[in-house]
Amino acid sequence: MLETMHDASGIGLAAQQVGEALQFCVVEVPQELEEGPIKCILDGRPTPQDLLMPLSIANPVIGQKTNPTEYREEGCLSFPEIRGDVERSLEISVTYQDLKGNLHTLECEGLLARCIQHEVDHLNGTLFIDRMDKKDLLAIRPGIEALKKETLNMRKS
Repeated sequence: MLETMHDASGIGLAAQQVGEALQFCVVEVPQELEEGPIKCILDGRPTPQDLLMPLSIANPVIGQKTNPTEYREEGCLSFPEIRGDVERSLEISVTYQDLKGNLHTLECEGLLARCIQHEVDHLNGTLFIDRMDKKDLLAIRPGIEALKKETLNMRKS
């Protein structure tokens, strides 16, 4: 999955996006993509974000989301070249298992928190376009319809 994500220049990928019905995703958000230093606490200990990357997340549960929230542009590997503003919590706590089955809790903010929320949404059957304001969604609807048509034509071939 990491290779697929890297090949597409992504920062996150959910198992469903590669045809696997698993509660699993990978995330790799380089510190340089963040807007300055961010809070990153793994199992109660401050941890440099770069030491966690790439992050493999199995069976994630996002705890209480905090306010404030912010709207920020998102894209998705499932919707190439389609982007839109999505409201997300600035800071989250996520409990998950690593590749060895060890349980962890990560508290984070910034793009890392946004990326994890986006990927966990995939695992729960929610797409970023489902979270967009109707007005913004209408603006990108032609791109979504073109992608849908293209995908259907590829399946027929």
